[in-house]
Amino acid sequence: MNIKNLLLATTAILLAACSTDSDVLPPQDLGQIRVTASVGAMTRVAHSGNSTTFETNDRISVYAWLGADNDMQRLVVDNSINTLGGDGTWTAEPQMLWADNTSDHYFLGIYPERNGATDYDADPYTLDFNNQTASDLLVARTTAKPTGSAVKLEFEHVMAKLVVNLSFRNEWTIAPEVVSVTAVACTEATVNYLENPVEVTPATGQNLVVIPFTGTSASFAGIMIPGQSGFRTINVTLENGKVYTYTHPSGIDLQPGRYTTVNLVLGRDNIKLDDAGINVSDWENGTSIDGGEATEAYSYDINTKTITIYSGEGLKVAADVVNSGDTDINITLDNDIDLTGIDWTPIGTESRPYTGTFDGGTYTITGLKIDKSGTDYVGLIGCLGSGGKVQNVTLTNISVSGANCVGGIAGQNYGTVENCSVNGTVTGKGFTDTGGIAGSNYGTISGCSAEGTVTGSVNVGGISGLCVPNYDTGTDNLIGSTIEGCHSTAAVSGISSVGGVVGNLGNGCSLMACYSTGNVTATITDGYAHVGGVVGINGQGTVTACYHATGEITSSVGDRIGGIAGCNDQGTFTACYWENNLNSGTGSNSGTDDTHKVGVTDVTWLDAVAQMNTALQSAGSGWHYELNGALPTLEEKK
Repeated sequence: MNIKNLLLATTAILLAACSTDSDVLPPQDLGQIRVTASVGAMTRVAHSGNSTTFETNDRISVYAWLGADNDMQRLVVDNSINTLGGDGTWTAEPQMLWADNTSDHYFLGIYPERNGATDYDADPYTLDFNNQTASDLLVARTTAKPTGSAVKLEFEHVMAKLVVNLSFRNEWTIAPEVVSVTAVACTEATVNYLENPVEVTPATGQNLVVIPFTGTSASFAGIMIPGQSGFRTINVTLENGKVYTYTHPSGIDLQPGRYTTVNLVLGRDNIKLDDAGINVSDWENGTSIDGGEATEAYSYDINTKTITIYSGEGLKVAADVVNSGDTDINITLDNDIDLTGIDWTPIGTESRPYTGTFDGGTYTITGLKIDKSGTDYVGLIGCLGSGGKVQNVTLTNISVSGANCVGGIAGQNYGTVENCSVNGTVTGKGFTDTGGIAGSNYGTISGCSAEGTVTGSVNVGGISGLCVPNYDTGTDNLIGSTIEGCHSTAAVSGISSVGGVVGNLGNGCSLMACYSTGNVTATITDGYAHVGGVVGINGQGTVTACYHATGEITSSVGDRIGGIAGCNDQGTFTACYWENNLNSGTGSNSGTDDTHKVGVTDVTWLDAVAQMNTALQSAGSGWHYELNGALPTLEEKK
C-alpha cells in the first residue's frame, strides 16, 4: 500500500445485524402507528452545514415494544422501514400497528436504517470516513400510547464530530494547499440502544481516519467515535508532500452528540494550537484546552519514491507504508528521531522484506523499544531483503526483545548494513540467533559497532548471532555472507555458540577486521559451550585479522572455550590475536589456527597490528588497524 492509499484507505462499515430471540406480538388493535421525525439542534450530516431536518427519501428503522423501556423482548414493531416522502410524511414498510389501546409502547428509531435483526445492546459500528451520512448514527427514544396523533421521534447524534480549522502564519507568502487532514483514532465500537442515553463502547486499536474537507477554506470536519482513549494525533498533508503532525499532550475529548474543534496554526517548520485551543461544544460555547507544538512529520517525493522523516510519528508512518506493501520505498532521516512511547512495529516482515534504502543521514534514533518475546524477526528492521540497505544509522538507548532472529538494526539481513551503531539492550528469548546489529546475517555488514548487552540462547554475537551463506536462486551457487570493519564492546551472553563478534560463522562466510572488548559468557550446563572472544564456532568460514581484548571469556562447563573461538570446525583463522583470561586461542580445532596471545613470547599489540594489516592487505580489505592507544582501532582506507 503506497502513501496515498495509506492516507486515503477506506474501512468497511460493519453494520451487519445480529440475531435476536425477540418475539413479535400479534396486534390486538389494528390502529396504525404513524411517526414524525426531526433532528435535534445538531447537524444531520457532519460536513454539510447545520441542517436539522431529514431529506426526502431518507429511511429510518423503527422498533416498538411493550413491557419495559430497556427490554425489547415483547416487540410490537420489528424494524419497520419508514421512508420520508416529498410531502413530508413517513410511509412505513411493513405497516406499524398498535398492540392495544392502553399499554405504554416504547419506541426506538435509528438512522441510517438497519438491515436485518439487531443486537440491540451491542450493535457493531464501524466508522467509514468516506460515507459520513452512514457514519452519522442518529437515535430517537420515546414512549407513547394510542392517541390518534403521530409518534414524535426526535433524533440525537450518538457519535461525536471533529472539526479541524487551519490557519497559516505570515511565513507563508501564499497559503499552501492542504491535500488532506487525518486523525489517528478508533474506528470500531459497539452501541447499546437500550441504555438511556445510548451507550457507545469504543473498541481497542487505532487507524488513520480521513477528516473530510467542508468546502470552506482550511476547514475539515468528520464523524468520530466518542469516549475513546488515546486520541491525540492529527496530521496535515500539504500539496508538496510534507506532513505536519500535531500530538496533544493528553487525550482529546470526543463526546457523544457534541463537536470538538481543534484550531491549528501552521508555520513553515511547525504546527501548533492557536490561542483558541480545543473547544468541545453543544453548537454554542465550550471549554478550551491549551496545547503545544509538533514538528513536521515527513514528506514524500513520488519521483524518487523517498519518504523523508522529521519525527518519530513520521518514521512510524514509513514503517506502516512498507509493511502494507511498498517494500522498496526509500527512507531518509532529516532529523534526530525520538521513538519514546511509540509502539514500534519492525520495518519489513519475513514475507515482505524491506528492499529499499534506509539512510540515517548520521542522525540518531533514540528510545526504540520493542517487547515481542513471542515474535521472530525483531529490530528496527524486521527483515532486510536482498538489495535492501541500511546505512548511517545510530540507535541509542534501545531495548529490543523478541523470540528468534533479533537484532538492534535488523532481525534478519539479506542485504547490506553499513556504518551503523547500536547502544542498548538486545534480547532473544527463543532458540535464538541474536546480535547487536543483526540476529542472522546472509548479506553484508560493514563499519558497524555495538555496545550495551546482547543476550540470547544459541548463536549469540556482539555484531551478529548467525552468519550463514545465501544461495543464488538463478545459479544455485553458494554466496557467502561477510562482516568487515566492525567492533563490539557489548557484554554478550547465551547458552552456547556465543562470540564477541559472531556466535556461529557458517560455511563460505567471511569475518575480517573485527574486534570485541566485552565479556563473553556461555551458560550451558551440559554439552559444548562453543564460546570465544571473536566467534563461538567457526564452521568452514574464514576469520582474518580479528582480535579480542580486556573482557573475560567464561563458560559454566569450561569445554570448547577459546580466546578467539570456542570451536574451529574446518575453518580458517589468519592473524588473529587475543588478550584475555584464556591460554588457548581455539578451544577445539580441526582447521587452520593462526591465533596468538598478546604478551606471550614477546608478542605485542604493535606486532599484532603489523601482522593483521599485512593479512588485510593480502585479502584486499579496505580496512586497516591503527595503534594510537592501548588497543588497536579500525580505520577505513579513503
